[in-house]
Amino acid sequence: MNFKFFLSLITALLIFSSCDSERQPLLPNITGQAGEVVIIVNGYLWDAESGQALKKFLAKDAEVLPQSEPMFNVIQVPWASFTNIFKSHRNLILVSVKASEPKGKMVVRRNVWAKPQTVIEILAPNETELAEFIASQSERITNHFLIAERNRIIDNYKRYEKREIGERLWKNHGFSLVIPPGYTLDVDTEGFVWIGNETPRTSQGVLVYYYDYEGDEAFSEEYLIYKRNLVLREKVPGPIKNSYMTTELNVETSYSEFLMNERYFAELRGLWRVENDFMGGPFVSLSTLDEKNNRVITAEAYVFAPNTNKRNLLRQAEAILYTLKLEEVNDESSIAQ
Repeated sequence: MNFKFFLSLITALLIFSSCDSERQPLLPNITGQAGEVVIIVNGYLWDAESGQALKKFLAKDAEVLPQSEPMFNVIQVPWASFTNIFKSHRNLILVSVKASEPKGKMVVRRNVWAKPQTVIEILAPNETELAEFIASQSERITNHFLIAERNRIIDNYKRYEKREIGERLWKNHGFSLVIPPGYTLDVDTEGFVWIGNETPRTSQGVLVYYYDYEGDEAFSEEYLIYKRNLVLREKVPGPIKNSYMTTELNVETSYSEFLMNERYFAELRGLWRVENDFMGGPFVSLSTLDEKNNRVITAEAYVFAPNTNKRNLLRQAEAILYTLKLEEVNDESSIAQ
């Protein structure tokens, strides 16, 4: 009787396990390179206004880099070639004209054929409405893929996080970051932290600095650049005497404001250079109000990579900024999505 009971129990467990597997099938890992988007669309639409609209905003130059690099590397695949080799790609756009659709429609899905995958399906009743709808949704489409790329980087960082650095930052400064392998805490002083990842060919860095909050003008573009230059002149010396990091003012910076997880941020994107030297590269900074400590805190990522594409290197360093955790007035929260 005991043996029969044991067999029944094993059979039941196998059945339940099988049912659970059917509900949640195992998905393969995504394929494709960082920054790639595969668009499934037939040639006549790709060559028409709708395809041109997609190329116009997806393959436009990434913001404020020292050389031209597309925001995404775009690959077009006709529907007849949409086989398993493409279904596992990290970023997919599926484009179709269907007369049965009353108007343009966009559906965003996650982890359809692989994980962590983002799939955007775009439908419209005719070519004209398709082109118009794509143009109207350009910012939403771009943001979906930018956030997806960033979150993949963050998830990977969290798996291999150097927790001792984040814990030290929390203890000494009241904030923390998720720091991946390769980075070291190079400078840790009052009001300023420098974390770097140095290789023979590239340099990726994160700078965090803070100062007293004295009013809303602290988040204007002009004031953020002013404070940035003051801090960097004192804290980030260059390779020779009287050289230091500063902002390249001959190239216009990009400034924006946004809310994330109910927290306000001011973002700067621009180029940095070393005064009295020839070093330079791109940077991005996020500034927010640390209400508990009544201070402005800025987390900034930069890249130095001569003769090398910098888009993906900057995105890798920038992702660290989105793991910033502060001591909140009521509770703790992270800005990572």
